Amino acid sequence: MGRRAPALLGLAAAVIASPALAQDDGPRVYQLVPEGARNVTAFLVNKRGDHAPDPATGQPGSEIDTDILVLRYVTSLNVGGRSFAPFVIVPMGQVNATGAPKSSGFGDAQIGAGLGLVGAPALKPDAFAAFKPGFGLQVLGRVFLPTGEYSADKPVNFGSNRVSYQIGLPMVYAWGSSYRDPRLTSLEVLPTLNFYEANSDPFGADESRKETQVGLEAHLTHNLSRRVWVSADLLARLGGETSTDGRANGDHTRGWSAGGSVAFPLAGATIALTYQHAVERKDDGPDGWFFRTALIAPF
Repeated sequence: MGRRAPALLGLAAAVIASPALAQDDGPRVYQLVPEGARNVTAFLVNKRGDHAPDPATGQPGSEIDTDILVLRYVTSLNVGGRSFAPFVIVPMGQVNATGAPKSSGFGDAQIGAGLGLVGAPALKPDAFAAFKPGFGLQVLGRVFLPTGEYSADKPVNFGSNRVSYQIGLPMVYAWGSSYRDPRLTSLEVLPTLNFYEANSDPFGADESRKETQVGLEAHLTHNLSRRVWVSADLLARLGGETSTDGRANGDHTRGWSAGGSVAFPLAGATIALTYQHAVERKDDGPDGWFFRTALIAPF
């Protein structure tokens, strides 16, 4: 690899250490819905900057373009009187990085669920329409599976070649007569912990690891009408330093990004548009922006 070896190894550590989807989950993703509700969401995510698909790590001076199509299925069930929402997420797309061949195909699939703990009962549609919101708390669990396109011969891969886990506590405080109030306002906060197994076949090395990463996502949303709403969004990340063959890479994340979302109806579905940009970071940390288009279709 010659003189390019150190740069490519650094880029490989940044990219393969991260799941394909770790920008924020988005506003109102964990809002209470009636028992039996189901929807499929198609996300188109376009990211530009010096970071991999997950803004956990960056490679200063590089240019990384990521385009991802994500399909998410979720349903709402009754488990002991509590709302239980299992979901499956399948990403596909491509990532292009300076000095590396393109990686494209399927990404790492995700399975998980949210379970209501406080203020999140399982409610039939009539009871849901009359339910007065307030404080709600769930517990979230998610597993990222190593199903994505991966080759140890490439410094950049769409898949991560290792399993990772996430636990979180989605919280919401909503002001309104019901969740269908055309003037509903809500504050959503989602702290998470992300844990990573080792990649035993990384580019140019024997093993790569990643430390636990802390995340904090927040959204202040407000209905302009029953089906049109806006949101101010924030995402913060801390930790997640990678190491290659036992040597720390000094690439832990410390920074936050902010942006906004707007949602409106379209032919029985909902379109949600989100833009977010890095605001503050450590000097060599991830920089850039992402734009997400989400089509949310109930069935």
